[in-house]
Amino acid sequence: MADGKRRATPRKREKAPAQKKVAAPKAPKAPRRAPAGAAATGARRTRERAGGGLRLPSVAPRGEKADGLQPRQRRLQHQRGQALRTAGIVAACVAALALVGVVALFVLRNTSAFEITSIEVEPTEHVSAESVQSLAQVPAGSTLLNVDTNAIEEALRKNPWVASVDFDRRFPSTLGIRIQEQRVDALVLMSSGAVAWYLSDQGTWIEPVMVEPAEGQSTNDAALAIARDNGCLLVTDVPATVEPSAGAEATDATLDAVAQFREGFSSDFNAQIVCFRAPSAEGISCVLENGVEVSLGAPTDIAEKERIVEGYLAEHEGGLLLINVRVVSSPAYRELSSDNLTFGSGVNPEEEPEEPAETDE
Repeated sequence: MADGKRRATPRKREKAPAQKKVAAPKAPKAPRRAPAGAAATGARRTRERAGGGLRLPSVAPRGEKADGLQPRQRRLQHQRGQALRTAGIVAACVAALALVGVVALFVLRNTSAFEITSIEVEPTEHVSAESVQSLAQVPAGSTLLNVDTNAIEEALRKNPWVASVDFDRRFPSTLGIRIQEQRVDALVLMSSGAVAWYLSDQGTWIEPVMVEPAEGQSTNDAALAIARDNGCLLVTDVPATVEPSAGAEATDATLDAVAQFREGFSSDFNAQIVCFRAPSAEGISCVLENGVEVSLGAPTDIAEKERIVEGYLAEHEGGLLLINVRVVSSPAYRELSSDNLTFGSGVNPEEEPEEPAETDE
């Protein structure tokens, strides 16, 4: 410069730093609600991270769904469900039909459409149709659905021959009645010798029958003929303490003793017995088909008494008249050719002691 003076270099004007705009703080957003199960999933993932890493979700094997069931198992489960539903429907239908049936029966049981106008009876040997008609007394207005068969049977049992009654409802208006008779087990001849009573296999008295011997025939033989016609056993000489009554139970001790012998004997030996004589419970005897009379005494040691009698019969076939086994320790027999009573064991009489015990014979 001419004046030799340095001209001052103009100083650059420093600009003030621009101020950054500060945005106003935004209101915090409401937290988004996690979907159902997310919390549990997040907690599980947190545990997995804490345990060293993420666990991969389990994948069901091919052909198997996440429920862990094989297709066949699901099919069976479905079938069981269907079966249960079907059973429920069937049960409901049955209950509905039963209800309808009950209602229908209640309505029809008193209707005149089924009123009993005819009774048909099948008579038996000892029970006539007229007797059944008279005893039955079916109330007027009864129908096949409301008739009281129990009351009718009770009325019919007034006839001691009636054991049971069967009814047959023949719609629309006929009631059939069929009688089952008592089975005769024995004919009991009273001590008087003129009247005998039928005794049923239930131990009840049925009805009396007159015993009328033919000329030259004994009362016992006449009674035996009646017993054989009825296929039953004859019991004679019963004491006067036996008092039969139609329909009543036979409870006399003498008849009970006879029953005990019959129960204790074998079927083969019972088949040989024609009749029992029962003057007392301790004085029972029987007559066999071959005509031999066996004095049995009281109903004790029954099997042993049968064994002794069978032994005598085997050794003296056709030659004995009487066998006494009242006391099994000292049995005895009488031969047809002798009036003397010979004592023995029933197996080998010759080996018995010389002085046998006394007997009632």
